[in-house]
Amino acid sequence: MIRSLGTVQRIQRGEAMPFAREQTSAINKSAVAEATINSFGLQGDEQADRFFHGGALQAVHQMPVCVYALIRQHFPDLAIYDGMLGENLGIGDMDERMMCIGDVVKVGNVLLQLTRPRRPCWKIDVQLNHRGMSRFLQREACVGWYYRVLQEGTVRQGDSATLQERPNPWATLDRLWQLNNYSEAARGAEAAEIHRWLALSTLQKPFYEQLAKRVQGQLF
Repeated sequence: MIRSLGTVQRIQRGEAMPFAREQTSAINKSAVAEATINSFGLQGDEQADRFFHGGALQAVHQMPVCVYALIRQHFPDLAIYDGMLGENLGIGDMDERMMCIGDVVKVGNVLLQLTRPRRPCWKIDVQLNHRGMSRFLQREACVGWYYRVLQEGTVRQGDSATLQERPNPWATLDRLWQLNNYSEAARGAEAAEIHRWLALSTLQKPFYEQLAKRVQGQLF
């Protein structure tokens, strides 16, 4: 099962600081050459809103590196720079099409397990100074994902990332967003498939509720 996923291009951490709407955020992170990762995430990294970020199931956030090219393609007038979306890791060509819930990934000597996709909020709109950017990224299923930490250790820029285990090869993040957004590709979904998703222990409540409505016949 061990398969290469690429190398670490970016490692980021940051402190919670005043942001907007009288709230704080740690979305602005600085690049570092290496970081120690424990069960709470990267040492020196903070989360201002522990409901949406942080905790055992959301200890480390990875964003597809390709998200910046996607934004530049659709919004060429926006001033953006790589790493401004609050992620901790950027690795190779990894994206939602190739990653599944439950995947166990080794990065450096750290062992991570993919738990759930990120659900971007209004802070993405503010960060990019463009209303609707959060919804755009959700429609494109390019939002990143969270890991829990199975083995603590150190990650360095240039380290290899490898897929160690894949218990749910059917549960790609891209497919979850298709079902959630009721995209054209998901119109033929059957109840049996949705029940498999509903049985995942780390499925977030908004996804669970949306899929439960479908299996009840409300959204088919």
